[in-house]
Amino acid sequence: MYEFEASPKQLKRLFDHTHQALRLYYNKEKWPAIYPTLTQLAERFVLMYNHTPNALHAHLQFYAADHGYTTNLVVNQCIVICALCHANGYSSQFTEELVLACLSDHICSTNETNRLANAKSLNVQEQKLLKLRHQIAIKMLKSAKVPSGQLQRILARLDKYTAAITGVKHIPLYDNTTVLVCLAKRISKAITPRPKVRTFNITQTIKSLYVNTHNQFAQSSLTALAQQFAHYPTGVMVNYKSDHAMVLAKANKSITLGILKDNKVAGVVKTSKQLSPFYKPIITTDKTLLYSIWFNDQVIELPQREHNNKDMILEAVGKLGQEQYIEFKAIEKTIAPFTQLEQALRHAARQYNRQGQKATTLRHCLTMVGLDTAGLLCQRVLLETLLAEQPHPFSADIWCKYTLINKIIFVLLSKSKPESFEALLGPFTAVIYFIVLNHDSQIMRLVTPPSDDFSQIPISTACIFGFEQLDGSLLNEFVQDNFRFSKMHNAFAETELTEKQSLSVDAKLFSAIKLITVIILTGETQLTAWQSQVLDSILDEFNWQSRTQILTAILEQSPLCTIE
Repeated sequence: MYEFEASPKQLKRLFDHTHQALRLYYNKEKWPAIYPTLTQLAERFVLMYNHTPNALHAHLQFYAADHGYTTNLVVNQCIVICALCHANGYSSQFTEELVLACLSDHICSTNETNRLANAKSLNVQEQKLLKLRHQIAIKMLKSAKVPSGQLQRILARLDKYTAAITGVKHIPLYDNTTVLVCLAKRISKAITPRPKVRTFNITQTIKSLYVNTHNQFAQSSLTALAQQFAHYPTGVMVNYKSDHAMVLAKANKSITLGILKDNKVAGVVKTSKQLSPFYKPIITTDKTLLYSIWFNDQVIELPQREHNNKDMILEAVGKLGQEQYIEFKAIEKTIAPFTQLEQALRHAARQYNRQGQKATTLRHCLTMVGLDTAGLLCQRVLLETLLAEQPHPFSADIWCKYTLINKIIFVLLSKSKPESFEALLGPFTAVIYFIVLNHDSQIMRLVTPPSDDFSQIPISTACIFGFEQLDGSLLNEFVQDNFRFSKMHNAFAETELTEKQSLSVDAKLFSAIKLITVIILTGETQLTAWQSQVLDSILDEFNWQSRTQILTAILEQSPLCTIE
């Protein structure tokens, strides 16, 4: 991202540039510029929210009268999706993708949405345009040669999800990214003032959606959103002495208030009194209230940051992979800060004991595993900790797929070479965490089985998570930084970076495990000639008589699946 400095000017530009972007559809010559324009705008929304969430939260109570209804609606939608993603702990890159979807929601129907909001009738053509706006937006993006991906998927489902998210009938909604955009759409529509239509406040809207939705992911996201607004309760109105005032900032028991006269800021005061909050939409053109006041020295509030030990864990993973033969003492020193991992390491080491006994101490755990495997085991457990804690709309699905791979490896090795378990599972743990870290906006529930006989690329782990290929250069850098001396991690990297005819024996083993995973998740048993040859040779090597035999054995382990 480029260098960004939050300021009143940048905040005003969010409105002005949103308005301009929403007009681009009506000039066909500008269509190729729509996607880059929206991408830059989405980035600025996320940067502004990261710098000054209190300013954007307050804007949910405002209606900028010098802009039309659609501009105010879309700005609110973008603010809400930023708040939802921040509350759930999602990355800035992932958030930008969803802001982009919010900006695209009305990109083809600005005039029609404004007319409808002002209670004006639409002719047949305008009604049709409004109804088909998402299909038109997708075609427009295609004409501008925008790669097909999450944006198009969200737009294709958005109207259906918006209608189905609440109601008496429970309709399963599996795409959690679209659920998030849908929530932002429903909330923004309820809180943006329209003539002759009741306007709800943000609290009422969140409560109503929570009570009326059957979707558990939506409910958990709404709970997180409510907590986010509790952290930054700006925009709330209070009665202060004989005046109406707005909460500008809150720090512990101290509240900064803006005294309002005719919807304009007349002064700023601080108080520690307990005040009764209420919500009231403010229609205004006052530049101070809309933009400037939020950067006043008395008001500006730094975002609250929670302590995160992710960087420390990644640093420890890297240290464990920097030497080919790391000593027990060095391993103990590296993982010493993570006291909570000792129990997980003892449990993970149990399978290396013939009697299945738990290790009594950390050193016992490491010696039970052996020096060759101890470093890899510690890396795997550290990365599992990160994987389990990494926020993502499909985190439950990601973990279930990882658990399935774990069981597939366990069953595959049950007849031969069980000591290879760590060497096989560790690379999967590393690459799945790499996917969550670097491809979070591409992950889907969908599994895309590769079936092209003429493809020179072996099956990618990306297929298990709904997209086609990993970023090869980033993956190679990740492996070399953290697993340079691990033969099996480098063999796994082969399956993502090397043509199938050049794969090593170990790389073919990883390809076979991926194939089994895809077969179980999709039920698709039709493989290419190369895939069949690799899978059958690996099964024979590990003393399995047929595919049916091993698939039955895996199913007997009761692998998890997610059904909502």
